Amino acid sequence: MKKLLFFLFTLVVLVSGCNKKSTFTLEGTIKGLPSDTILVFYQEPGYKLDTLIARKGKFTYTIIPDTFTIFSLLLGEKQVLPIYAGKGEKVSLNGSVGDIEVKGKGENERLAKSMRHLNTLDNNKASILTAVDSLIKAHPHSYTNIYLIDRYYVQDSLPDYHHIDKLIKGMGGILKDTPYMIELQNKLNQKTSQTDSRYISNISCTDANGKTINWNSIKGKYVLLDFWANWDKGSVAAQDSLVSVQKALKKEKFVIISLSLDLDKKEWLEKIAQRDTTQWKQVCDFKGWNNLLVKQQGITRLPANMLIGPDKRVITRNIRGKELIDKVKQLTEQDKEKEKAAKEAERARKRQNKK
Repeated sequence: MKKLLFFLFTLVVLVSGCNKKSTFTLEGTIKGLPSDTILVFYQEPGYKLDTLIARKGKFTYTIIPDTFTIFSLLLGEKQVLPIYAGKGEKVSLNGSVGDIEVKGKGENERLAKSMRHLNTLDNNKASILTAVDSLIKAHPHSYTNIYLIDRYYVQDSLPDYHHIDKLIKGMGGILKDTPYMIELQNKLNQKTSQTDSRYISNISCTDANGKTINWNSIKGKYVLLDFWANWDKGSVAAQDSLVSVQKALKKEKFVIISLSLDLDKKEWLEKIAQRDTTQWKQVCDFKGWNNLLVKQQGITRLPANMLIGPDKRVITRNIRGKELIDKVKQLTEQDKEKEKAAKEAERARKRQNKK
């Protein structure tokens, strides 16, 4: 009998030890929850829904993940919080809806650090997106990137599909194979295929002297349409970098049009007057983010640009420096070869007619 009791006790201890090593536990105390029932949305390794019950804001949620698992807590309309569940791990949440401290290891720790860093930034969209980009590029294999892309890019009212695609291409293969990323990439393929072939039908705008800049005034040229604002340091720096581009391409069929998102005409005029940027065309309608081209092209961050062909087709976006110079030279060289071939064909046709 004693042997049997010892055996059962040993078995219970072993099973308990195994359970601790195989389970994932989430504990939390969150104030301001809109309901005692929290919706749990699983994203990896597959989509499914679950719920957990919070008693006066306190809860414990335990699962046995077969593999690395990602799920999100839907805390009302104010916050969607991702959780990364690994075997034997534990995560705790404390705070109120909209301001929650995450404590854990691995991906959960990285998520917490990212959230703390982004929360220290001022409410400047461009600065926040620049910081998000840096976090993603610094950790290309981190699952936290799924949250960052979804929160700061996909949920934007006018998503920058080209930039999202660029960020995804720099990520690790494991991330790209998650159901969320596969679905997102499928959507991007549809969106970018439509956007890449888009024609800019109207580019009419007014420069600092009140002169109208339109397609007739830049006919037959490649156009770099550059979006900036004097209140955005990143785009001001990008403006300065265009001086070398203008110099390198001054003999080509190429023109730069800088479209400012400024709202104050006096500040805009002062800014362009004190810089080398007066070497090319500066335009502004003082409507900021409500500028028609900005809205039509889904520009959501600065700096941004588009390289447009003589046929008014958008060739590429957010291209700068040597890459831009090489691209324009390549395109103009191709045009010269086509013109040469067309002239040769015309001469050959005339010789044939004489015979």
